[in-house]
Amino acid sequence: MPRRSYDQYCGLARALDVLGERWTLLIVRNLLLGPQRYSELLRGLPGITTNLLAKRLQEMEAQGLIAHGEAANDATAYRLTSVGRDLEPAIHALGRWGWRRMGKPTSRDRRSVEWLLVALRRRYRGDVNLSTELEADGTFYHIVLRGGRAEIGRGRVPAPDLRVRGKGIEIARLFLDGLPRDPDASSLEIDGNARQLRSLISAFETGDPAASAAR
Repeated sequence: MPRRSYDQYCGLARALDVLGERWTLLIVRNLLLGPQRYSELLRGLPGITTNLLAKRLQEMEAQGLIAHGEAANDATAYRLTSVGRDLEPAIHALGRWGWRRMGKPTSRDRRSVEWLLVALRRRYRGDVNLSTELEADGTFYHIVLRGGRAEIGRGRVPAPDLRVRGKGIEIARLFLDGLPRDPDASSLEIDGNARQLRSLISAFETGDPAASAAR
């Protein structure tokens, strides 16, 4: 049992016993795209201290949410266990709920293309067969669409149909705003044809502002 508990025989209370500490669900969110080293988690969670991150990781490992090592041949990486991955629908539901209570972003609000990619995992509403490699600010990601499923995560994909390279903010705007009216005004590098790019963007439902974390 957790060190602190609501001591209530209720599923929600039991979940909060494990997940109620600050940063826990955000660590899960960041690991949904794939394993990360401690330094990568620290960099991707602006505002957390190194001591608090170490404490949360230790607690989450003890609860069986994450495992250390044995991921992509990297003994220093943290990854979600099957128990941790089961939280993805709850992460998405909370994201939708929370957006309705947000106002306009402030100068203090941080943005990340990774948070957008997590949101895209739930937004797929297509029947497309397309593999895409994204290089955002020098980091590689992949979006592999196969029928009714979308695999979105960190890392490259072999022989992609489409490659998109550029600033994370511009890649995010493709999904948030659609194709730019003036393609020459964009600095994105596209390796593929316009039809494939349109298919990629249209595969994700529009009008969901919860994905605008990277905007």
